[in-house]
Parts: sequence; structure tokens; C-alpha cells
Amino acid sequence: MGKLVIVSNRLPISVKKVHGELEYSNSIGGLATGLASVTTKGKSVWIGWPGIVDEDLTTEDKVAIVKELKKHDCHPVFLSKKIVDEYYNYYSNRILWPLFHTLPVKAAVTTASWTAYEKANRAFADETLAMTKPGTTIWVHDYQLLLVPRLLRAKRPTDKIGFFLHIPFPASRTWNTLPQASRLMLGLMGADLIGVHTPSYRDNFLATAKSLHIGTVLERKIALTKRVVRVAEFPLGINYTKFSRAIKLRFVKAERARLLWKYRGKKVIIAFDRLDPTKGFVERLVAYRTLLREHPELHTKVVLVMVGNPTREEVPEYKALKEKVESLVADINQEFGTTRWTPVDYQYTTMNYQQIAALFGRADIGFITPLRDGMNLNAKEYIASQQEAAGILVLSETAGAAEELKEAILVNPRKPRTMVDGLYKALTLRPHDLKRRLKTMQRHLSHFTAERWADNFMQALASNRPASGIHRTTRFGIPQQDKLLAQYHLAKKRLLLFDYDGTLSPIVKRPEDAKPTTHLKMLLTRLTKDPANDVVIISGRSKNDLHDWLGDLPVALAAEHGALFRRKGGKNWYKTTTSDMSWQDEVGALFDYYAEQTPGAMVERKKWATVWHYRSASPYYAQKHLVILKRLLKPLAKQYGLTVKEGKKILEVHPAEIHKGRVSQEWLIHDHDFVLAVGDDTTDEDMFAAAPPDAWTIRVGRGSTTANYRLPDVPAVLRLLRKL
Repeated sequence: MGKLVIVSNRLPISVKKVHGELEYSNSIGGLATGLASVTTKGKSVWIGWPGIVDEDLTTEDKVAIVKELKKHDCHPVFLSKKIVDEYYNYYSNRILWPLFHTLPVKAAVTTASWTAYEKANRAFADETLAMTKPGTTIWVHDYQLLLVPRLLRAKRPTDKIGFFLHIPFPASRTWNTLPQASRLMLGLMGADLIGVHTPSYRDNFLATAKSLHIGTVLERKIALTKRVVRVAEFPLGINYTKFSRAIKLRFVKAERARLLWKYRGKKVIIAFDRLDPTKGFVERLVAYRTLLREHPELHTKVVLVMVGNPTREEVPEYKALKEKVESLVADINQEFGTTRWTPVDYQYTTMNYQQIAALFGRADIGFITPLRDGMNLNAKEYIASQQEAAGILVLSETAGAAEELKEAILVNPRKPRTMVDGLYKALTLRPHDLKRRLKTMQRHLSHFTAERWADNFMQALASNRPASGIHRTTRFGIPQQDKLLAQYHLAKKRLLLFDYDGTLSPIVKRPEDAKPTTHLKMLLTRLTKDPANDVVIISGRSKNDLHDWLGDLPVALAAEHGALFRRKGGKNWYKTTTSDMSWQDEVGALFDYYAEQTPGAMVERKKWATVWHYRSASPYYAQKHLVILKRLLKPLAKQYGLTVKEGKKILEVHPAEIHKGRVSQEWLIHDHDFVLAVGDDTTDEDMFAAAPPDAWTIRVGRGSTTANYRLPDVPAVLRLLRKL
């Protein structure tokens, strides 16, 4: 890939002047941690503001800063106090920050603030261009630099440019209230790859681009005149090892022992975040106060340790929040406190990593409930720190982390009742349930780390297709087959992922006629006899179909595109979603109506999906009513958070969080040295995307795909299975 240049508002090293002398300090932020894996090889440079304004520096100071930062593969962008105030404090943090988090924007956009934002972005772009040569890979970060990708692209049409947004992307109706909505979106179109934390942010971004008529919006990409911009989710992880092993450090051991004594006999609830309006500090205090009012038996037995990290203290909204939190803490302590019990232990302070790890390790409950948050790494760090206890996480469902940490107790900070009930549930969970939830989340976090996040993004950027955006697959011929077989036989632990209809069994007119042949069941049985093989069939079929047809085989099964799964040899089926299914009546009624208007069409109702089949229908009426249905389903999909997918002669609706990529993780999180994924439909693309870069991904039949190889039909798949 060549040299990598990282561009962000702040450098991982901050500079300040104390008594006329320059002092340097390292950042312990999530971005610095996440990028460590791609910035430690001496082949990168990090460009950003060093945290000190021009007016505080002499020419000699600037020369010294450049020289010192170069030792750390960093380079500064110097900014004036006026630019920092208008670009960063005002436009970025008083306009963009609340807007991205779907909060009221109390400040008005001013000409001065927008002009400063443009000037600052130009300064970052100019410094990047001056420091690099054509052919560089550039990774731009976050909402402060939305214009930089386009400024770079104008001068460097062949550079690889990636952009990652570390905060939520709002719905189009929210974004489009911004006067500069179109200009900022166009600024991002200079990137080859735009990364966000979750599928919902990705969908919001694509919907916004469509609403602004920017290019042609396709699935996960935006086609411009001469280029294609890909949009994908990359959930940021943490340095899991750092936090999970912190308990072995001498300071952490001593500090945890001190905290055990300080809070002896009490359940400790930790609320730890930057003191920011988006983090839900007030909502947490109100919920805790209600808990104490409703459950007097908890008095003297619990303590809320609330730590607010100082941030953006010069912004009026942050000053007001600090005063409100301090007032509410005082009220709670006055209402319930005694000479021996302080209900809220509030600290307005900055803590280092070891202090945080000790506090997280002592806490029985992590109370992390932002109003809106791109990811929230504190929630993940709390889970990783629980090595000598079995704590539980109460997490906001509006935090990006909630899309991964399903074993947490999920609450809605805008619905106070859920907050109170969530806290009480956390305090009364049975020990075995606590341990089960914790171990599941720890297993996930130990695999999906910050390092893996950075590596995945860089691999995706490196493989990004230019111009047409068409992913060209290689025909799976004899040379490819020989290579696959060689790797297969050398592997000690293999994962084989298969779709069913159109992959292992031919597509038929009547879905109920697709029962597996004796030959197929024999092939699958022979594959499973090798103890190195984990065989998984992930289908859109119902649980009952898979159980009846394949339940007697020692294979793992996932039904309804991953809404339910059964492990190899198991009898129990597990849900991967708790989605509200109230939408099914409305969607089902639509499908019923148009099935009646389309001779040969039929409706299939599954537990987690509703499907409109038109394989046996008149092509004219089927296509006519398909177009109408897709249009009518759009507002319902937005309202209920649904995915509407076209398959082979079907239109299927199910919750957006259900897809084959997600359920694949149940097996992908375990270490395999050989992974094969085979499917024939658009629903299998998520499975291909979830597979590791060195996996064998094979599309069956025609159609655009991200798979690396292609087989023509089901018989070709069965021939491959016989070879294996």
C-alpha cells in the first residue's frame, strides 16, 4: 500500500507551553489506541493540530515542534486562536456535534464560523499535500474534517483516500436542516471509502446522499460520474488485552484494594464519561434518584460513582451542564445521604488508564447510557476490566456499542422507566446469569479489537475498486480448485459456511419442494465426520424447515437469514434479535393484497420475516406490483428499522439487524485457519463481507458480488463438496 498518512483534528501528542518551555504529552484516546496497529512500523505520518494556538508560539517554537514531532512520525498543522474558536469550538462542537447526535442545535450557524471551518479544512489538506507525494494512502478522521477528502481529491486523483466518522450519522431529515448540508456531503465524496461504526449509520448516510441527489445511490456505495464511493460499517473495538490484564499491574491491584475497602458492603454503580450533553449524565442521576425513592431497601447498600471527565469547558452548553449535574448530585445526597452513606460519589476529574481500569474492575454495574453515541468505548473497557468479578453493563440502546453488546441490559435514556428498571434488574440478576452475559461479551470484544478495526479498514481501502466499482470475480477453475484443496488439507480447523436454496439445492417453483436429496445429505455427513470441520448452513428458510430437513445431521443451522441459530449437535435454538415485530401485520396486509392482484404470487410468514414469492406468477403483473410494493415499503422500513431485500423471485422484509454476516460471527469469532463461504443470492453478500480477507468466498450463478470466485450452478457446488 505504500506510505500511510493519517489526518485528524488532534495529534496523538499534545503540546503546551509552561513557563516559556514546550512540554509534550501523549494522548490515551480511542483513536490513538485504534490506530496503533497501523502506525508503528515507521511507514506512516500523522498530521493534526498539536493543541496549542499560533499566538502562543514563536517561529523558533514552531521549528522545535516540527522537529520533535517528526521523531514520533507526526507533523503539525498550526492554527490561530480565532480559527480554533470558530472552526473547532463553535462550528464543529456547537453545530455539528449536537446535529450528528440528533440533539437540539442551540447555536446559530454564522458566516464567521463556516468560513473558519473551510479555512481550517483547507489548512489540513494543504499540509497533507505538502507532506506527501502522489500515490499516497490517506486516512482522514471525523466530523471536524468533512471537506478534506474532496480538497485532496482535486489535487490527487489517483491517491487512495479513506474517511472514518467516529460519531453517529443522523437521519436525512436532521442532516438536511444544516445550511451547508450539500457542501459537506460533497466534501466527503472525495473519499474512496467512508467508514462508520454501525449499519444504521451507514443506511442514514446513503439515504442522505440520495435525498441530496448526490450520485446514484446503490447498496453500500454511491456511483459518481467517474468514481464509486463505498460506504461500510467498521465497529471500533478496544485494546482488549490492555484492560483485561490491567489487574496484574501493581498500581491497579493497590487501587482496586483501596476501592474495595472504600465501598465495602456496597454495590458500586459506575457512570464514567466525558461531561458532555450527549452522554446522559442528568438522565442517569434522575434514574438513580427514582431507584432510591422506589426501593428504600437499597439505601446504604449502593453507591453511584459518577466520574465526569472535563471537556470543552469553554463552550457555554458544557458549562451549564456541569452546573446542573453538580446541583442534582447535591440534591440527591441531601435527600438520601447520612453521616455514613453518600449515595453519589461525584468526581469531576481526568483519570489515567490504570485508575480507570481499577475503578471499572471494582464496579458491580457499568451504567453507560448516552443519549446518542457513535460507539462508546467506555462500555467495552468496563467489560474487559471485569476479570476478578462478574459485573453487568446497563447500556443505552442508542449507543453504537449496543449493536454488538446484546448481552448488556439495554435501556432507552429518553424513557426514564427503562433506566430505573434496568438498574434494578442489574442489581438483582442471578450470579450464573451475570457470568454468562459477561463471558459472551468478553469473548466478542477479545476478537473484535481496535487493531482488527484498523486492519479491516485498511484492507478494505486497499481493495477498493476504482472507476466502475464493479467487483470482478475469478471463475473457479482447476487451478483455483487445486489451491483450495491444498489449503483445505493443510488446515487444522476449518469453517464451511453454506447457503441452502440455490447453493446446495436447486431453486424450485414451490418452496416446499426443495427438500435435500439423499446425495446431498450423504455429502454433508461425510464432511462432518472430519473433526477439523465446522459445517454451518445459513438459510432464509424457517426453523421448522431446517429442522425437518437437516436436523438429523451434525451440522450447525441458522434460520431466517440468521434470526435464529442452532449449534452443531444441539437441540436448542437461540435468537440473535429482540426486535419489535409489530410491523408484520402492516407488511403482511400489503403483501396479501398484492398477492391477490398477482396470479401465482404467494405470501410466506416466518417468525422474523415476511416474504412475497412471485416465481410462479405472471412476469408482467409480478414486476408491476414489485415496483409498487418497494415504493410502499420504504416509509415502513424507515419507521420500523427494516431491511427490504430482493432475492431470486422474492421480496423479503425483516429487521435490519438480522443478516447472514451477523450470525456468521457466532462461528467466525473462533479461530479457523480455513474458511469457505458459498452462496447464490444478495442475502449472502453480508456473509461474504463478514468473512476474513483470506477466506474462500464463492458466488453461485450470476449477479454482482463481493465474493472472490464464482461457480455456475448447484451441481458445480456439489462436485466441489465431493472433492472436499
